[in-house]
Amino acid sequence: MGPLELSHGGEALDLGGTRQRVVLAMLALNANRVVPIEQLIDAVWDTSPPTTARAQIQICISALRRVVGNTGGTMAIHTRAPGYLLEVADTDLDTAQFAGLVASARAHVNADRLSEAVATLRSALGLWRGPALGGLHSERLRREAAQLADARLSAIMERIRLDLALGRHDEVIGELTALVDEHPLRERLYEFLMLALYRSGRQAEALELCRRARATLVEELGIELGQSVRRLETAILNRDPELDIPSAPVNHGVSHGPSSTAPAEPSVVPRRLPATIADFTGRQAQLDEIKRALSDDEETGSRYGTRIVAVSGKGGVGKSTLALRAAHELRDVYPDGHLYGDLGSPDGEDRVRPVLTRFLRALGVEGSALPDDVEERIDLYRSRTAGKKVLVVLDGASSEEQILPLLPGGPGCAVIATSRAPLSGLPGAHLQDVGVFDVDRSLELLAKIIGPTRLAAEQDAAAELVTLCGGLPLAIRIAGARLASRPHWRLDVLVARLRNSVRRLDELSYRGLVLRSNIGLSYQSLSPVARSLFRRFALITTPDFPAWTAAPLLDIDPFDAYEVVESLVEAQLLDTVQYPGEHLRYRFHDLIRVYATEQLREEPEEDRAGAVTRLLGAWLARAEHAHRKEYGGDYTTLHGTAARWERAAELEEIDEIGDQIEWLESERRSLVSAVHLAADYGMAEACWDLALSSVTLFEVKSYFDDWRETAERALATTEAAGNRRGRAAMLYSLGTMYLFHTRPVDAERCLSAALEIFEEEGDDHGYALVLRNAATADRMRNRAAEMRAKYEAALERMRRVGDLVGEAHILQSLAKVSIDEGDADRARGLLDTALERFQRVGYLRGEAQALNRFAELHLMTNEVEQAHTALNRVLLIVRDIGDRIGEAHALCRLGVVRQRTGRLDNAETTLQHALSIAEQVGQRVVAGMAHHSLGTIALARGHLAAGANHVDAAYALFTELDSTIWRAKSLILRSDIHQARGEEQLAARDLEQAITLLGKVHSVEATRLREELERTYGSAIFR
Repeated sequence: MGPLELSHGGEALDLGGTRQRVVLAMLALNANRVVPIEQLIDAVWDTSPPTTARAQIQICISALRRVVGNTGGTMAIHTRAPGYLLEVADTDLDTAQFAGLVASARAHVNADRLSEAVATLRSALGLWRGPALGGLHSERLRREAAQLADARLSAIMERIRLDLALGRHDEVIGELTALVDEHPLRERLYEFLMLALYRSGRQAEALELCRRARATLVEELGIELGQSVRRLETAILNRDPELDIPSAPVNHGVSHGPSSTAPAEPSVVPRRLPATIADFTGRQAQLDEIKRALSDDEETGSRYGTRIVAVSGKGGVGKSTLALRAAHELRDVYPDGHLYGDLGSPDGEDRVRPVLTRFLRALGVEGSALPDDVEERIDLYRSRTAGKKVLVVLDGASSEEQILPLLPGGPGCAVIATSRAPLSGLPGAHLQDVGVFDVDRSLELLAKIIGPTRLAAEQDAAAELVTLCGGLPLAIRIAGARLASRPHWRLDVLVARLRNSVRRLDELSYRGLVLRSNIGLSYQSLSPVARSLFRRFALITTPDFPAWTAAPLLDIDPFDAYEVVESLVEAQLLDTVQYPGEHLRYRFHDLIRVYATEQLREEPEEDRAGAVTRLLGAWLARAEHAHRKEYGGDYTTLHGTAARWERAAELEEIDEIGDQIEWLESERRSLVSAVHLAADYGMAEACWDLALSSVTLFEVKSYFDDWRETAERALATTEAAGNRRGRAAMLYSLGTMYLFHTRPVDAERCLSAALEIFEEEGDDHGYALVLRNAATADRMRNRAAEMRAKYEAALERMRRVGDLVGEAHILQSLAKVSIDEGDADRARGLLDTALERFQRVGYLRGEAQALNRFAELHLMTNEVEQAHTALNRVLLIVRDIGDRIGEAHALCRLGVVRQRTGRLDNAETTLQHALSIAEQVGQRVVAGMAHHSLGTIALARGHLAAGANHVDAAYALFTELDSTIWRAKSLILRSDIHQARGEEQLAARDLEQAITLLGKVHSVEATRLREELERTYGSAIFR
């Protein structure tokens, strides 16, 4: 407990930067529970997150997973919608250990084992190493840390209370003095210290401390000392013998007089009333009557019995609203507290026991002191309310039997109970019947909802509307809410719809609340197709979803499905949510989602499976369509045989894809969920096809966590189903992802297995795609001959299957080989062909990649201006399509161009930007190249310390990536820096290492570097 630390085997692990530490702290504070990504963003950036916040959180999670992986498998970070979950055993979490020890101490106290309790609390407090989460500056974590600090202080105070009970007053005086100085507004600490001083024969000091406490509270808070402290002061003045140490110490936290081992707990005054509404309307006469019945005037209430008002009326008439308004206006009449209990239960559950338990806890009864027997709880409740003036609101009672056990015990108490049926069986109750509104009161309520100006413009329509609502306040609120949510509607539009008595309840469908009974009433009022959609929306596990998904779920026309979705919104069974720049989306309230899931289980299995098949078919068709728009056709991907929903093309009419990457990004969580849904239903073909189609987004936007999650789930599903082609496709996908992470060994493992399966299945396209990437893995591992052979073989197959984009990718990769070999003419020819292929199909990202490679060629041939022009075009493209990886590459190369032309300031700024983006999207090669160039600039300026930092970072990255040429380049640059510092031996050592590395590589680039070294140092350095 204290500053954040993750250790393994007694060694503290490096958690990285502040952001990663904040993220890990949030996950640890909510261990084994899902932490929404929005909360992680709030914790890291408070109220001003950058636009890249989500991507940066994902980067932090990836980094933390590597750190957590070093703990020997004792914990793990999982992706769980809508965020992440840290799986960790309680024994590995010090907060859980602390809570467990405190609970054990409480058990010792209950068993009169005070010494054991003190020892256990000391062990718990010994876990603390300093301020909770010290060094992490985050408003959300500050609040969490405050709660931990409060728990620590509570444990300290309990331990001191027990020490006093054991007669250890001399031992705690010093500690208490420090605690009072640290927490000058904690009256309980003053009480403990006063008692300890008095028992130590220091009566005058104890009384002086009391005067100091009084002065502090008056000055800081403007309040007088509590009764408990004042009682203790009086007892000290009188040298009350009950303050002496009792022979049999009291072991409970609540004192009963000055003879207790610790001062009495302050009186508990519960304030549990829900808020009252601001637009309370039309019930003033009933409100005044209730207030008169429950006032403190002896003429209007019983002197000896609990005052009771029983409010009854039909559902939706406003009984609860009236009862709560009356309770709030009677707050001052009942100063000892206000309790609220909801007795309504749609499934017949007995609510008396849980409400009674909540009441007792509100009245200060700790969990360990709660009797198991309900009759004993009732007796304790009556005892706690005896002699007090407490107001109790019991809402939604079904009978008098529910009310009787919850009547408080004091004659000064009062109860307001609501029920649809009159509670005439309650002895002495004042019965208050609530009827519907007349027209004037109805119009008054409607005006408060939609505004008086709008109502005045259509007075006749408004009068007819409230008449059609039958004067029922809930119905008027529903109608008003619909109008308020649709300001473009005239009132007579809704009136016309309400005139149809058959559809009236469908129109008045905003009755859904969070409790099952009310949800059920709304659900039953829906049309059968709406009920079906309500159930089937529970198949979608993302926090929100688009309206078009209703069409495949119901297998109906998209426009008709949209109207069904709107009917659920009108019933308040669905909420709407609008994200900036995105289409309107829909979501369940959490409790409503539970109800929908329950109803889904009642639907026949074949109907559910059919809905899932159509939904996945629609997602497949839409993702496939987005890929075609991005790539210009079905290039560089594979598809399975899972059925597409036959009416998917019609979805464009209500939800046009537009920019395909933006559309895919808006549906990212839904696509991930769809992959899991397909896996859950054993639909392997749809599962792998969706996972591979989603790579179009994951690759461009660097959503590597999603990429891994979906590919691994689909791989497991295809393996279980014996789907060999799907398994090969997922191995290919994972291998490609490993290439992006510059992990060629892992990539080769996946790609080799995929190659074997595709060859056995006779899938030329799949084989060509995998072979292309296998060649890239060879290039990363400096295996030139194998790389060239695979590229040539893959190119032949790509042309055979007609994959123009795949062909162009290989051509530009071969162009890179030619550039490295110094063959500019061959490279130019290959790039011309690749660029023509990309432009022919309209694949902008590919065009940017080819132009970027052209810029490299121009730099090799000293055509600096042409390189600059090409890179400017690249930046326009990648920024327009949101390709962050492409932007990192382009900026890095542009920085080199600006460095080459002597514009060092511009070059440094550009390279720093490239480095930042590369680190965000996990492009370690680009990050290393940027560090290398920044080191070169720093050396040119004479900033040797900064240059050394950059070159060390570059060398570390290229060593990790096993890039021999770039390691050698970094060593040569570091040698130059040592030389500039006069560190001749270090310079010679780095140069010798660089020469050794270059001797292991047979390439044009290695030869060029050796020649440069020979020109600089002479041929003797190679001996």
